[in-house]
This record gives sequence, structure tokens and C-alpha cells, in this order.
Amino acid sequence: MTNAPADVNERVTEEWKSETTPGERVRTVMKRTYEPQSVATIAERALTSETTARKHLGILAEDGFVEAVTPPDERGTWYRRAPRSVVLERAGQILGSVDVETLSARVTELRETVREFEEQTGVESSRAAAIAETDLDPETMTEWQTARRNLKLARAALALADAADVVGDDAGSDGRGEPAGVID
Repeated sequence: MTNAPADVNERVTEEWKSETTPGERVRTVMKRTYEPQSVATIAERALTSETTARKHLGILAEDGFVEAVTPPDERGTWYRRAPRSVVLERAGQILGSVDVETLSARVTELRETVREFEEQTGVESSRAAAIAETDLDPETMTEWQTARRNLKLARAALALADAADVVGDDAGSDGRGEPAGVID
């Protein structure tokens, strides 16, 4: 029965391949790819050819979901999840779990927490504190970094909620129900 795990993995892999399109598989792979990877690696993970993977990666890059990079000491274009798409996804998740009023209150709390760290150290970020060689212990430094990250994500979620309200109200419409250009 030592072959059972391999058989299960093979069955799951075949099911995934038969129940999804190559484009869906490339997107799924890229959803969890934060470090640049070669097209060959992505194609292998997505169970498709390099040509097909490259085509779908181009579409995902145009949509802003992934970004193309050229790592030093490597040839060709590599791809990774675009940081902005991660922020947008996380902001959407936050809005799905917290109402705007609660989120606004949380932003105020986080802003105060970050301000307290800044006052304690006399610098504006944990990175600057590390450079200035402050005597913060690693746990406090991590708390500060987490508070700054959460504040940025919460602000992004509020901005997303605000933008959705604008679009939902048809504000900025060109009169035909289409959003007007940002720059006219």
C-alpha cells in the first residue's frame, strides 16, 4: 500500500487538470507565487506547456495580477504575483469581514499605536529604528512592523470601499453609465 499516496496525488492532479483550463491553472499557481519564477517552472506547476503559460502570464501581466521581472544572473522573463494585486485582494477580504465604521475605528487605533512607536524611538519607521540602532527588542520591532502593515492594509480597504461607493453611485459617469476617464 506504499503507492497509495502517489496514486492519490496523481488522481488529484489529473482531476485539477481535467476540471480547469490552462488559464485558470496558471492564475491559481500565480496566486501563490511571490518570488520570481521562470516560465518553465510556472508551466510545470500549472500542468501546461511553456507557450500556453507564457500566453496566460502575458494576460495576467496586462491585468496587473502578475509582474514580469528579469532576475540578475538569469535569462528570460520571470514572473511573480504583483504586490498591488495582493493588497487589493487583502483589502477586499477585509471589507468582506468588517464594516466600514468598525474599520475606520481600527484605523484610528492603529494610527495611535504607530505614533506611540514613533515617539518612543524618535524615528518614523521600524526600518529607520534598525538603522539608527535603537534598543528595541525584536518582539517590539515586529509589533511595530505589524501595526504599520495593518494600518496600510486597513487604509487600502477604506480607499477601496470609498472607490466602490463612487462607482456604485455612478459618480464620474460620462452620461452613458460608463465611468469617465481619470484624466479628461
